[in-house]
Amino acid sequence: MSPVVLITGVTSGIGRATAAYLASRQMQVFGTVPEPVDGLQQHPDGYHIMTMDVRDDAAVRQAVGAIMARAGHVDVLVNNAGVGFNAPVEETRIEDARRVFEINTLGPLRVIQAVLPSMRQRRRGLIINTSSIGGQIAIPFDGVYSASKFALEGLSEALSLELLPFGIKVVILEPGNINTSMTLRSTTKQTHDTKSPYFQFHENAYAAAVATEREGSSPLMIARKIEAIIAERKPALRYVGGTLIERLMIPVKHLLPGRLFERLVAREYRLDAAGQGPGAGAQAGTGQAGRGAV
Repeated sequence: MSPVVLITGVTSGIGRATAAYLASRQMQVFGTVPEPVDGLQQHPDGYHIMTMDVRDDAAVRQAVGAIMARAGHVDVLVNNAGVGFNAPVEETRIEDARRVFEINTLGPLRVIQAVLPSMRQRRRGLIINTSSIGGQIAIPFDGVYSASKFALEGLSEALSLELLPFGIKVVILEPGNINTSMTLRSTTKQTHDTKSPYFQFHENAYAAAVATEREGSSPLMIARKIEAIIAERKPALRYVGGTLIERLMIPVKHLLPGRLFERLVAREYRLDAAGQGPGAGAQAGTGQAGRGAV
């Protein structure tokens, strides 16, 4: 029997590619979007689509309830809905930080809590939480975004242990650079303050992010990775989705002294006097490799 898969955040990018791909692989896929949708609709790409704002407790319960009524259960939850945020930590408004955590960290928690009773009763299920390489390697001017993903990874590790007695698997998926235009669609770019002491460094890092995101892997690569994880009888706790260099970044971080690794990241983002020229960051090598677009 084909698995029933719930994917949050299928408006674009990884979510949309994954929903369409898994549906083409004969899985029963339900995708959610924050935009208003009239009930449960059939998408032209073969999956069902419905409204779910992951920031709203009642909306999450209602959407999951509708899926349960239609399919009877959920075999796989892919917590994909997420938002990017690019700003200096010092200049980040608390309300903006709260919004990022509501979507990137508390949103997955709400959906997990909604599907777990059924999974526990059936003593089976798979939860894939989409984090980012930025969930283990903090990127300058992505501090709040990275913090939300660090938190999601901690939550996922604890949840994996708690669900061992029930036969439910938890997986952390860490995409690298994915060509989704997430950085270009970020609403924070318009808030760059030319009078800020961070301005030129921020501009350089942003240019590097946009350039490397354009050269990133296809979202379809992550969709295929998710298909492979679903097929695993004993999936690993973590999977990195990206190039060989991106997959090596995390072990390198733990092998090198902390300050040395920090200097390497700083150089990559031109956080030195030599990097203050306009557009300097656009020449960065791997650039925004820690920012997994979801």
